[in-house]
Amino acid sequence: MFKKIAIISSWFLITPIAFVLLLVLIFQTKKIDYLATVGPQVTSQTYADNKLDGNVLGVQISDMRPFYVDHFLRGTKLQPYSDYMVETADKYSIDYRLIPAIAMKESTGGNAVPEASHNAWGFENGSTQWDSWNVAIDQVGKTLKTRYIDKGMTTPDEIMAVYAPPQLETGGKWAKDVNSFFEKLNSL
Repeated sequence: MFKKIAIISSWFLITPIAFVLLLVLIFQTKKIDYLATVGPQVTSQTYADNKLDGNVLGVQISDMRPFYVDHFLRGTKLQPYSDYMVETADKYSIDYRLIPAIAMKESTGGNAVPEASHNAWGFENGSTQWDSWNVAIDQVGKTLKTRYIDKGMTTPDEIMAVYAPPQLETGGKWAKDVNSFFEKLNSL
């Protein structure tokens, strides 16, 4: 009798654990499939269709990208603007990772610049100033689209040649760092 109770008790204990592990495996598989569709390079294709459905704390999320950017920018001045960065990237048909990755490279997400400048991207060697983070994000997205992506510069290495030309002489650290931030966003 005691053996039967122990077996039944074990079954009730092990089954929920197995179910949770199965859910984790399914989510990771979906995440890997999603990241494979986005790829490691910036392209000029529209990213609005690259959405991952998810469920976080019981809330249905149809696009996980703002969540990834928010997590990536945690503790920075730009964290509250994660959704807007993704919206702006979609508006200009650029990779959603580009705006936050450059901001992290240039200013640790806005933390290393004066608040009033709203220039986390090092535009004009930091001399450009915008009235707000929203205006800055929109202008950065538009500039990346018109001055780089539309002219065939679609990877951080290609963008670096115009955006940060001195970095070519130092082995391309700028592009390496931006690519590293892309990978961090991919691994969230």
